[in-house]
Amino acid sequence: ILAQEHIVSQKPPREMHCGTFGVVGFAAIGGILFGLDQGNWGGAIVREGFVEAFCRQTESGESCQNAQFLPPDYASFLSWGSALLQLGAAVGALAGGPLIAGRFGRREAMFVGSVITIIGCLPQALSTDITYFLIARFVAGIGVGLVMYALPMFISEIVPAELRGALGSSMQLMMVVGTLIASVLNYQPWFAYNYSFAIPALPAALLASGIFFLPVSPRFALIDGIRRRLPDGGDERAWKSLRVLRGSDAAADAELNDLRASLQNEEIDASWSTLWREPSVLRRVFVAHALQWLQQFTGVNAILMYGPAIFYSAGVPLSPLACAIVISASNLASTFLMMLMIDRYGRRTLLLAGAGAMFLCLCVAGWLAHAIRTWASSNTALGWGLLVCVSLYMIAFAISWGAVPWIYPSEIFPMSIKEKAMSTSVCSQWLANFVIAFIVPLQVKYMGDSGTFTFYYICCGVAFLFVWVAIPETKGLRLEEMTDLFGELPEVLVSAEGMEGSMKHVGMAGSMSSSCSFTTAFRQMEKSASVPASGHNGSSSAASMRRLLSDGGAPSGLPMPVVRSRICMAPGGHVALY
Repeated sequence: ILAQEHIVSQKPPREMHCGTFGVVGFAAIGGILFGLDQGNWGGAIVREGFVEAFCRQTESGESCQNAQFLPPDYASFLSWGSALLQLGAAVGALAGGPLIAGRFGRREAMFVGSVITIIGCLPQALSTDITYFLIARFVAGIGVGLVMYALPMFISEIVPAELRGALGSSMQLMMVVGTLIASVLNYQPWFAYNYSFAIPALPAALLASGIFFLPVSPRFALIDGIRRRLPDGGDERAWKSLRVLRGSDAAADAELNDLRASLQNEEIDASWSTLWREPSVLRRVFVAHALQWLQQFTGVNAILMYGPAIFYSAGVPLSPLACAIVISASNLASTFLMMLMIDRYGRRTLLLAGAGAMFLCLCVAGWLAHAIRTWASSNTALGWGLLVCVSLYMIAFAISWGAVPWIYPSEIFPMSIKEKAMSTSVCSQWLANFVIAFIVPLQVKYMGDSGTFTFYYICCGVAFLFVWVAIPETKGLRLEEMTDLFGELPEVLVSAEGMEGSMKHVGMAGSMSSSCSFTTAFRQMEKSASVPASGHNGSSSAASMRRLLSDGGAPSGLPMPVVRSRICMAPGGHVALY
């Protein structure tokens, strides 16, 4: 029936629906976990209760408040207290992320990560023993790492390409909201430092309680169905998810066709060695890791985690906690601006503009910090100037490097290696974060404020050069179109065996529930096409069907009508229609 007429049918246009925005908005609550952890540390360590509980001055001239005169043991404790959260996140992303998110689902990974975060937060709020406190920081980090591994992957897989940048940035927006909330709360006299470490458990509990009300990632539903050899290949689960996200049967049908076609050209589960063995994949891995490291070495978390201490030691004529609120508010306002700009101007443009602006701001901030130290506090205008420079720096970061290094890696990897590649990318993010969190107290102590700013403006210059040379633009491209930028996928990922394996378990002939109707869009078939009566020509029929089921394999280039039915390849090359 399908091969008899040449009728042209246009694919329904991509549709947006409030369901997509709602799902992304709720899932992005996971970003608050990271934001609260980044914002609460800097405020908590300058509060009297925290200092009294953990700092002991042993020699004259030492100060538990001034970052340049900390007791050595306390400086080491601050380094480990901040860094262990990041190290735990790296372990969670690399060790737990691919296992849970890859085998059970993105939602499941966020749920497990939220529960672990709660388990780690409560001992931090209750214990004043240094060992227990540090262990709890590490445990909480594992949970945060799991959430932040699965979250950008989940969002990138449920939003259409034309809005992937803006909606993908919602995670960064919620991170900034979390940072601002932490800064405001830490400024309140009644808000004890214990509350700072307990409060991330609240968004974690909210996410854990509601995550399974969200639809599954359609891409994951399909690839999981093929892995588990489900009778329908995961179609039913993916279609129901798309119906919620897109709001209409036609839009769900069209996108399901595109997803199936893209997965037919990929190996279901590539090996770890593919990440470094194949040039096209290795280039993507290198770019993803470089962006994560460079994001951290722009110095943003040095400002967020130790900004109050830096402003205090630099003599800024404003409460250190009030300075943190100014910085966080600048970050939040600019993140909204970035969400409007990223899909209009592109990722590469924002990265270049942001790196250049941060370079200039930190250059001036380093000179001002040196001048303040040289002239003591005789000129308060210098202190205000330093605060303005750091605020402008934060604005530049928020519109560029804040979100793009999270969005970009989630866009460029094919599904067959995405889970493994993203786990290494997110692990790299947290390892870089660990290094920064560990060295910043030591930098401020031994290099001073001006030396610390100088170090990071040099890093911003390096970031600018790297983007100029190595980062292509991905604006508006579908996830399946990244080979145009990074080269063709290796033969092992697009071999006939891989495609035949993915087709073999698409489905079995039989009835389906009346609530599930699916469509498979085919290109125009030649009039002579036929279904073999025996298995003798099974291989040639399989090859023909693979060409017809792929976007680029049509003999005439004209699409067949969209049919609300399922077509399955049966053993021996037979085709079943139901």
